[in-house]
Amino acid sequence: MQVKNKILTIMMVLLAPAAFVAAYAQGPPPPPPPAKDYFPNTWDEYSFPDGKFRIRFPQKPVESTTIDGEYKTNSVNYKGLLDYQVSYVDYGVPIDNPQKVKEMLQALKTAALNSIRPKGVQIIADREVVVDGHSGVFIHVEVGAKEVIRMQWVAAGSRLYSISTVSRKGIPQELEGKDDFEKIVVGFIGSFHVIP
Repeated sequence: MQVKNKILTIMMVLLAPAAFVAAYAQGPPPPPPPAKDYFPNTWDEYSFPDGKFRIRFPQKPVESTTIDGEYKTNSVNYKGLLDYQVSYVDYGVPIDNPQKVKEMLQALKTAALNSIRPKGVQIIADREVVVDGHSGVFIHVEVGAKEVIRMQWVAAGSRLYSISTVSRKGIPQELEGKDDFEKIVVGFIGSFHVIP
């Protein structure tokens, strides 16, 4: 029995350095792959028939509803690398006049900007857009040089959609340049479509 223990001890002493050398030669394990958020072309598309829209998210979003007076706001949101959200309100009465739609969208944008203006807003981009034949407005703002908000409003029939992302300004998780996740945001907002 004593001989057997000595042989086991000798084998352990001889094999331990070999295992250490093998582990050392392999080096540390590689870092984990980047989050799925970084690759919008790999995201799943989610359809919301009640909301009459479809859009891509990095992961499965969460749906919620809030009621403010007579209007119900439906939201679909996912918090990952950025905060991704689509909200809509159905006003029950379609706005068919293109000039009225344009005026409503501009008034909405102005009200939104005025609500955050005391926090130090810098407008980076502001443009009119068309999504599946429906008028919209897009803004990209920086708030207090700390937060980046990109928002697009689209008026479709009696519904008003708000598609948005919110991120911190210049965080180290940004892999591609210093454009505050532009590729990711374009992948999200650009994937929004109104469905019949």
